[in-house]
Amino acid sequence: MAEPVLMQEARRYLSVIHKRRAIVLTSVGVSMLAAVIYNYTTRPLYQAAARILMAKAAPKVLPNADLVDPGIQDYQTEYEMLRGRALAEGLVERLELHKHQELLTGPLMSPWERVQRFLGRSPMVVVDEDGIPLSPAAAAVRSRLGVQALPGGRLVNIQFRAYDPSLAARMANTLAELYIEQARALRATTSGEATDWLAARLKEEKRKIDEGERALLAYQEKSGLSGLSQGGTQGADASSNLSQAVLAARTERIAKESAAAQARGMSTAQLAAFPAVSLLPSVQEARAAVAARQAELARLSETLGDKHPDMVRVRAELAGAQEMQAQALRDAVRALEADADAARAREASLQVGLEGARRDNMDTSRRAIEYNALRREVDSRKEIYESLLGRSTETGLESELTATAVRIVERAEPPAAPYSPRRMRNYQLAFLIGLALGVGLAMLFEHADNTVKTPEDLKEMNLPFLGLVPRSAHSPSVVTQIAQRAGPDVAVEEAYRVIRTNLVFASPGEGGKVLLVTSANPSEGKTTSVAHLAAALAGSGARVLVVDADLRRPALHRQLRAEKAPGLSDLVVSRCQASQAILATNTPSLKILPSGHPSPNPAELLGSPRMREIIEALRGVYDWVIIDTPPVLAMADTPVLCPLVDGAVLVVASEESSRPAVLRAVEQITRVGGKLTGVVLNRVDLRRNSYYYGQYYGEYYRSYYATPQRDRRDRPPARRPTA
Repeated sequence: MAEPVLMQEARRYLSVIHKRRAIVLTSVGVSMLAAVIYNYTTRPLYQAAARILMAKAAPKVLPNADLVDPGIQDYQTEYEMLRGRALAEGLVERLELHKHQELLTGPLMSPWERVQRFLGRSPMVVVDEDGIPLSPAAAAVRSRLGVQALPGGRLVNIQFRAYDPSLAARMANTLAELYIEQARALRATTSGEATDWLAARLKEEKRKIDEGERALLAYQEKSGLSGLSQGGTQGADASSNLSQAVLAARTERIAKESAAAQARGMSTAQLAAFPAVSLLPSVQEARAAVAARQAELARLSETLGDKHPDMVRVRAELAGAQEMQAQALRDAVRALEADADAARAREASLQVGLEGARRDNMDTSRRAIEYNALRREVDSRKEIYESLLGRSTETGLESELTATAVRIVERAEPPAAPYSPRRMRNYQLAFLIGLALGVGLAMLFEHADNTVKTPEDLKEMNLPFLGLVPRSAHSPSVVTQIAQRAGPDVAVEEAYRVIRTNLVFASPGEGGKVLLVTSANPSEGKTTSVAHLAAALAGSGARVLVVDADLRRPALHRQLRAEKAPGLSDLVVSRCQASQAILATNTPSLKILPSGHPSPNPAELLGSPRMREIIEALRGVYDWVIIDTPPVLAMADTPVLCPLVDGAVLVVASEESSRPAVLRAVEQITRVGGKLTGVVLNRVDLRRNSYYYGQYYGEYYRSYYATPQRDRRDRPPARRPTA
C-alpha cells in the first residue's frame, strides 16, 4: 500500500519539474555558462607531488639508538611539521622564492575566498624592490602546499601547486629534502644533548664513587676490623655453640637438682635402692661389707650360740658395717647436692658467657650491615659508571650516523596537464548545482502557486469533478457545428462530450433538469462552457435550452450568433411572450433564451417569483435547461438563483483560479441552499502539463486531445423559429 503512494508522490514531483522545466533549464544553462566562463578565464594551475616514506625508526646500528633518535611516534605531528612555517621559510630561503614573480600574487585562494576578500576589501601586501617580505612569501608557499597521507600513514605525498609546472616540482622536491635535513638536524641536536648529559652524569658518578670509597675506608679504620663479613659469621658460630652449651648445662642442672631433692626425702632403705646413690662406689663397698657380715653371721648362727664370742664379734662388725653404710648414704646425698650446686654454677657461668657473646655478635652484625651498605653503594655507583661510560661511547658513534627514518621514494616531475581548473568536474558540478537550484526554484514556485491546476487539486478540496477542457488555439464561437463533428477543435468537442456523460450520471431522475453554470471570477470561460455543454447535450438528442442570466455582461448570444433582445429580462417583466424570446439555433434540439434588454436591478429581477414560475415552466418543456449566470463572487445574481435550480456547475480556469476563491465560491453556493453538481476544469494546457496527464490519464490527453483539426468555417447566424 505504501508503494503506490510513493509512486504518486514521485509522479507529482516529476510533473511539477516537467511543467516548470523552463526554470530548471534556465538554471542549468546559467550554471553551465558560469562554469564555461570560469574554465576558460581561470589561469591554469599545476600540481606536482613528491612521495616520501616515514619509517617508525631509523636503522639501528648501535643498541642505544633510541636515546639519540626516538623515531616517528605520531604521524599526524609529522604532517603538521611538513605544513609548518619553519619548513616554508626554509624553502623560501633555499629557492629565493621571495623574489619569484609567481609569489608576488600572494596566497592562492578559492573563488569563495576571493569573493570574501573582495567584500572585505583587505589591503594588498606592499611589495618593495627586494620582493615581498619573508612572512607573506611563506604564507604564499603554505597556501600552495598540500600533505596527503596514503592509507597506512607511512607513505606521504608532498603536493605543490603553482602556475609554473617546473616550479611546482622544484618546490615539492626541495621541501622533501628540507624535511629530511630537519630530521637529521634534530638527530644531531638530540645526539649532542645526549652526549653532554652523559658526560655530566659520568662526572657526577665518578665523584660519588670516590666519596663512597673514602667513606668505606674511614669506617673500616674506625671499627678497627677488616673482613667484617667473615668476622660476623664467626661470631654467629660462637654464639650458637654457647647457646647449645647453656642448654646442656641447664638440662644437667635440672636432672641433678631433681635427684638431690628426691634423695633428701628418702629413708635409708630407699636411698640404698635409689639408682643415683646405690651406684656410688662408697655405697656399694658399704653394702658389700654389710652383706658379708650378714652372711657370716648367718653361717655362724647355724653352729654357734648367740653369746658365742664369734657371734658377738660378727654382730659388732655387722653394726659397724651398717653404720658405715648409713654414713656412705649421707655422704652420697651431700654429693648429689654438691653436684646440683656445681651444675647451677656452671649453667650461670655459661649463661653469662652466652649473653656476652650475643652482645658482641649484635655489635659485629651492626657494623657488618653498615659496612656492607657502604660497599654496595660503592659497587652500584661503579656499575652505573660503567654503563654510562659505554653509552657515552656508543652515543658518540651514533651521532656520526646520517641515516633518518624519512627517505624520498619518488621525486616530483613537472606535470604535463594542469591541476586546475578541472573542466569536466566543473561542468558536472555546475550541472548538478544548476539542476538542484532549478528543481528547488520550481518546487518553491509551485508551493507559492495556489491556483488550481489539475484534477488532483480538486480532489484534494473534496469537490466533484466532471471533466476538463483543454486549452484551444481556436475561438469556438459556433457550437452548433461542434455537435455535428465539424468544429475547429475535436479535442474541445470530445472534452465536453465527456462532461456531458458525467453530468447525465450526476443528475439522475425523471423530468427536465435545470442547471446553473457559473464561475468564481470573471473571464474563466463559463459562457463558452455553457454553449459547448448545451451543444453536446443537444447532440445526444435531448431538448436543450440555454438561458443567458448574466444580465450585466451578456455574451451567450454572441457564442450562438443570436439576437440579444427580446430575452429573459423582457420575459420576466412580461414585455413579451416565451415564443418571442426563445430563439432557435442551427442545432434543431438546441434553443437559446438571450438576456434581453438591460435591467437596472438584475438581482431583484432574477430573485422574483416570476423567475421561479418561468424556470418551472421551462422544466416541463425541455430536457435540459442550462442557465449562464455571473461569477458567484462578483455579483449577488447567482446566489438568488441557486435555490431555484437542481444543481450548479462551477467552471474553474486551470492555473488562473486560486484555491481560496474556488472554496469561497462553493461555500457561497451551498450557503444559500444550492447544490454543487460538479466542477469543470477549463483551459488546461496539455502541452505544458503533458507529463502529468500522460501519467494519470494516458496517451489520450497527450496525443488525441492535443491534435489540431482543420480550420473552422463561418456559420450562418441563428434564426428565429417560424410561426
